[in-house]
Amino acid sequence: MSRSPAADLAPLVKLLQAGVPPERAAAELSRILARWTAELKDDGEQLQERLSALAEQMTMGIEEMHEGIAEASDKGKPTLRRILATHQAVLDGVRKAQGAG
Repeated sequence: MSRSPAADLAPLVKLLQAGVPPERAAAELSRILARWTAELKDDGEQLQERLSALAEQMTMGIEEMHEGIAEASDKGKPTLRRILATHQAVLDGVRKAQGAG
């Protein structure tokens, strides 16, 4: 029985919210992509739909963070920039996977 995409993404979401280093979030994304690729090996269209939805979600989050960084005080910027870099690393991984699919 396969899990829902949302359940698969829950650990990644927690990492993103925690502001972990980009490499850690990218590693979790790789684990998710491996699971999805194996699960959907005969349904490339469904895999691309999941990747597109994730890319859209990440893009919206990144746009919101850019706005937050612009409004943040100097004290808050380094943390927000690190979180943004983590999100960007995940989005880059999603886009790479989309190209490989």
